[in-house]
Amino acid sequence: MDPQALGLLERLRASWTETLRPATRRAALALSVASLLGALHLARVGTLEARSAAGALLVTLALGLAAWGFATRRRPGGPRAVLTEIVEPSEPALGGAALRALDLVERADRGQELGSKELVSLHFARILGRIHVEPVRAQASRLAARRSRLGVTLAAASLGAAALGPTNVLEGANVLAARDGVAPMPMTYLEQVAMEARPPAYLHRSSGGVVPFEEARVPRGTELAVRGRPEPAGRALVLSDGTKEVPFVDDGQGELVAHWVVGDSASLFIAARLGEVRIRQLDRQPIVSIPDEAPAVLLEGAPRTVRLLDEPSISIRYEARDDHGLREVNLVLRSGAREERRVLSRPTADSTTDRGGYELRSTDPLFSRTHAPVEVTVEARDNDPIAGPKWGRSAAIVVLPPALGEPEAMRLAALASARDVLTDVLAERLAPFTSKTKTELDAHVRAEEAAHARVAEAVTRALGESFGGKRIKGRAARLARAQLELLSKALAGEKRARSAKGHDALVAETERVLLAYDAAIMGLAYVDARAVAKALADVADEAAEASSLAIAQEERARGVLRLDAARDVLGRGGEQLGKLGSLGADLAEAVTGGLGRIHRAQNEGDFFHAKLAAEDLAARLHQPEPSFQGGGGGEGGVESGGGSRSPDQGDPSDADEQAESMEDAISELIREHQREMGEVAGALDRATKSEELEALRKEAKEHAEAIRDAVRGLPRSGGRPGSAESAAAAARAEAEAMAGALEGARPKDAVQSGERAAEALQNAAKQAGKPGNSLPDEAAARGAKGAQEALDEELAWAKEALERLEKAIAERAKDELAGAARNEGKLADKAREASGRGEGSIPEEATRRLSEAEARMREAERALREGRGAEGLEKQREAQRLLEMALGERGDEESKGAEKEGGDASTGGPGDIPDKDQYEGPLAFRKRVLEGLAKPGERHLADPVKRYAEGLVK
Repeated sequence: MDPQALGLLERLRASWTETLRPATRRAALALSVASLLGALHLARVGTLEARSAAGALLVTLALGLAAWGFATRRRPGGPRAVLTEIVEPSEPALGGAALRALDLVERADRGQELGSKELVSLHFARILGRIHVEPVRAQASRLAARRSRLGVTLAAASLGAAALGPTNVLEGANVLAARDGVAPMPMTYLEQVAMEARPPAYLHRSSGGVVPFEEARVPRGTELAVRGRPEPAGRALVLSDGTKEVPFVDDGQGELVAHWVVGDSASLFIAARLGEVRIRQLDRQPIVSIPDEAPAVLLEGAPRTVRLLDEPSISIRYEARDDHGLREVNLVLRSGAREERRVLSRPTADSTTDRGGYELRSTDPLFSRTHAPVEVTVEARDNDPIAGPKWGRSAAIVVLPPALGEPEAMRLAALASARDVLTDVLAERLAPFTSKTKTELDAHVRAEEAAHARVAEAVTRALGESFGGKRIKGRAARLARAQLELLSKALAGEKRARSAKGHDALVAETERVLLAYDAAIMGLAYVDARAVAKALADVADEAAEASSLAIAQEERARGVLRLDAARDVLGRGGEQLGKLGSLGADLAEAVTGGLGRIHRAQNEGDFFHAKLAAEDLAARLHQPEPSFQGGGGGEGGVESGGGSRSPDQGDPSDADEQAESMEDAISELIREHQREMGEVAGALDRATKSEELEALRKEAKEHAEAIRDAVRGLPRSGGRPGSAESAAAAARAEAEAMAGALEGARPKDAVQSGERAAEALQNAAKQAGKPGNSLPDEAAARGAKGAQEALDEELAWAKEALERLEKAIAERAKDELAGAARNEGKLADKAREASGRGEGSIPEEATRRLSEAEARMREAERALREGRGAEGLEKQREAQRLLEMALGERGDEESKGAEKEGGDASTGGPGDIPDKDQYEGPLAFRKRVLEGLAKPGERHLADPVKRYAEGLVK
């Protein structure tokens, strides 16, 4: 192509570019800025869709700019492009002619025969020479102006968007660059931040300020209030630890506030929530959560291991502490899979310390249900409402209960030890009596007294000792005491006689007592062996059940664990069973054999035959009879198909049988006399007419009100013990009880209460005018004097009403009372017979009680025969109490120990109700009891309730 033509085209291209390029660049820049700002505003929405769209927009913008730049560098790149894109839009005719001439030039260059090549080039150059630069520049200027206007519009829009929310642009960029919902660049959203911590309500602490953005140590559950002025406004702000967040809300005063409840330790920050993205504020608030610690429990003496036989009474003394407050303290007893909880204390609100004690006794029912070690701990629960109550546990006291039969074996050994002392004494007494001179006789008597003292000490020690909660009591104890009394009488006889004859009598009595002791030991061993065998039978049943459980593969581990525990109890129990006389030794051999069979089967994994062996052993122990019984013609034992028979049959001494017979006789007498009392009470009840009681009730109403009026001026409570005020208060309580009894048509109770009230009034009145009296005492004494006369009148009327009622009832029940009198006489004869043959089988104290009971029965017989039914019934009750005392006395050491063991474990023993004159508490208690008795109730329960209440208020 002609160089001149090319130069002309280059000038046209340069003129076009120089005129259009600046406007194009400005427009492109404005478009880029506008697109960027739009993308950032779109990204600020924060949703995944908005962020994706913004990203796509920016990518599209970048690609467009790249494409434009590439096109700018090559456009217009050739003659045809210059003619088409620059010349033709400015001058269409010349542009078209130039394009046609260019076609001819290109064809000629390719060798086509179009004529002279120079002529074609000249034609093209002439056409180009007719094209002027000005039209081209004008067209470029017009296009540049349009692009400039577009750029200005976009620039104005961008400036407006930036001016209206410059922070929005930054937030959009931050949100667009976020990863995992967190923007990379911190921003400030809350200014003038203030913080306040309010501890949980259960701590009862006041609120306090927290220095913002410095570490704060606060109790768990504290409510942290974060407050500040929003800058910029209109953002959804949150308080977060990175996992959870709490929104800020308007407090109505131009500030925002968020409330954060402290759980675990955390680092808090303020953030703006934009859709799914958080933009954090730079500052952080470290929070160290102080948890509510579990209570600390100290158990005195723990940890340690205790054998129950060595310490039959275990003192549990504890101290529980908590940093904020205790709610409950429990004694926890664990044995194997069993757990038993007993509440020791429920401290008052806000109490952080609790101390107390408990007496765990060998008689506790838990030790009769388990023979495995018992872990004893004290556990305390706190009052944490935030994380929930927590339990603190003390160190443990491990209690080792005795093996089955071990207390019985020890008890039997103690009694046998006393018998051995008696045997030694008998051996000494069997020596020839050679004392003749007074000095020798005195020395002999002193030796005999010393020997007797040794026997008495051994017997008393055996009877007073506790063996794992078991004592020698019942028939064996009564027999031992009775024989000791016989021995004492024989010794007294020798001391009087001081001769060989007296000594021989003592030796003979010692021999009889020794035989009686031996019989008692054999009888006790037989009874204990049967009881222990039956208890071991239950354990063998448990072994059978455990073996059955172990047959299934999925339950084998649990079954084997239970089986091993049962075998251990059986082994130790069988060893102790062998110490309980001939029957115990016989049954112990069965236990040993059965355990061997169970052990062999278990070692072979044959739990089916282990189960059969355990069942066989259980069946044998459930029938605890001797395997064989010797003696020609005697009954066979279990193995020979014989029945039950005690091994002590045919013993040289029949003292044990006599004691058993005596005990049975007294028991039967008690039952018969109880029935007879019921018959008398029933006869009196049947003879009482309801209309008669109703008439008495109506008549007594006015008298009851008069009694209340008489004592209304007396104090209800108060005063020191023994003071006039205290006596007057007791008199008022008794008088009000009297009024209640009259209204309930119970004249007898009314008379008794009235007599006590009169006595209390006299005591109070006697103290009137005494020096040193306080004003309340003086007022009470004067009031007692004023009430005494009125009460005496009402008491006289009550006695008269009672006498009339009893006469009417006795007249109607005359025939039945006569029959009851005859029966009472027969029972008195039985009591006399029992007291006459009780020597040697029961103690003298029991014999004396029987004699006293007989005397009361005679009095009851006379009263019933004469028609005095109420008096006769009262004598019967006295006789009944004496009969019961004869069967089980409560004045000896054994009974005292039993009573102590029977006391409430939580208090360490039975508690006595204080005397009525000691302080106001018992007086108020007496008043409540008496008021309760004054209310009408079931007639057939009146006497038992009355006796019980009398025991309470004595």
